[in-house]
Amino acid sequence: MDFKHLASKIGLDEEEFVELVDLFITITLSDLDKIKKGVGENHPEDVAAASHSIKGAAGNMGFDDMFALAKKMESQAKAGSLENFDAYVLDLETQVKGLAIN
Repeated sequence: MDFKHLASKIGLDEEEFVELVDLFITITLSDLDKIKKGVGENHPEDVAAASHSIKGAAGNMGFDDMFALAKKMESQAKAGSLENFDAYVLDLETQVKGLAIN
């Protein structure tokens, strides 16, 4: 992923963007834990709220694939369905962990 390009799109230098990516990873992994809990307890409203949070942050960062998946998750959870969320969570976790800079 081209962090330099994404940083320039939102008016940051690459170093500042990397700091935001680290924060994004931490918060998104926490939101994913909320989604897992909501799925486990069959609380679609909690799942929708956490998905909304991820959607907004991913959109602001320019992470289009994560934005699209979180949008789908939010919409589905708002409709009361938690079907396939294990797969969605796994996909999103993989994408988020792929952002990590060692």
